[in-house]
Amino acid sequence: MASKAGKKDTGQSERPARLIDVAQRAEVSRATAARALGGYGLVGDETRERVLAAARELDYSANVVARAMRAGKTQTIGVVVADISNSFFSHATGAIIDTAAKAGYVTLVLNTDDDLAKEVEAVRVLVEKRVDGLIVVPSSPTQYDHFVLKGELAKPLVLLDRRVEGLRVPAAYTDDRGGAKEAIELFLARGHVHIGLLVATAAARGGVEASQPEGVVSTVTDRVAGALEAIKAHRAANPAIRYSRSTLEAAHSGALELLAQKPRVTAILATNEEMALGVLAACGELGLVIGKDVSLVSFDDTPWSKAIAPSMSVVKRPVSELGNAAATALIKAIRGEGRSRKIELATQLIDRGSVANVLKRRR
Repeated sequence: MASKAGKKDTGQSERPARLIDVAQRAEVSRATAARALGGYGLVGDETRERVLAAARELDYSANVVARAMRAGKTQTIGVVVADISNSFFSHATGAIIDTAAKAGYVTLVLNTDDDLAKEVEAVRVLVEKRVDGLIVVPSSPTQYDHFVLKGELAKPLVLLDRRVEGLRVPAAYTDDRGGAKEAIELFLARGHVHIGLLVATAAARGGVEASQPEGVVSTVTDRVAGALEAIKAHRAANPAIRYSRSTLEAAHSGALELLAQKPRVTAILATNEEMALGVLAACGELGLVIGKDVSLVSFDDTPWSKAIAPSMSVVKRPVSELGNAAATALIKAIRGEGRSRKIELATQLIDRGSVANVLKRRR
């Protein structure tokens, strides 16, 4: 007697269960079964559980994987992120996962700590796992051999937050140059003359460095360039700059060095949340009051930026939109639907209570 599809029969091979078999057993349409198994669209909890139970009974998931491997598609994408503990990257990754899931893709995430060797290994692992495409936060502004196999991209690729010189692939990033320029212009408009920049970069091998180290990524060069553009346009004094690794300890040390300048800086642009926390810690140690003695603007609107007193002025970046744009661009590339070379989203300066108006004090 012939066995039913998906039911095991000792000593006899049988055809793999199909989606229609699952749909029939669960008593739903094929489209509903696909939505329930793919985790997208609107499917009731009871219906989803019925479809999943039918898939388990028919051993359908194993068959789907086998067919995907034979077809060269696994419905998975890989994300290689620089620092998952940073709220910007964690929220961007969350948006990527959500967007990919709606399109029927599972996301695998690996962290590099902004280390090129770890990035190379992460890409190798994901390619070996046969992901359909990659979204990468690159740790080097120039090196990209690990993305290439036999002269071609190993997998469809989208860069997130940063660009790589010479690599012609879609990149989703924000107008950090414009954001930094706006922040410095706010300082200048409020009468600040002595300005400092605390710049986050994994390239600061010594922890904190007074000059720009080699190998900084595009976000670093963009933010410094934007700040200097505003300074030059207003013929203001050159800012004091410290380049710091993204740790609270290094940021604290860098902030102390800025605040030790003679004359002391009265306004600091911090290029990420760790740098902002370093400034807060240093000011607390020195007895300086944010928004009075020292003005502060930070990149990224972290959850705690509105909870401190005074609330912190920020260069807000559209994090969820950026993650969604990167995932959408990658899925288009995977499906051969064309690709964008450049996806640049605008930043927004939010002026809260951490930037003092020193002009009023002079009157």
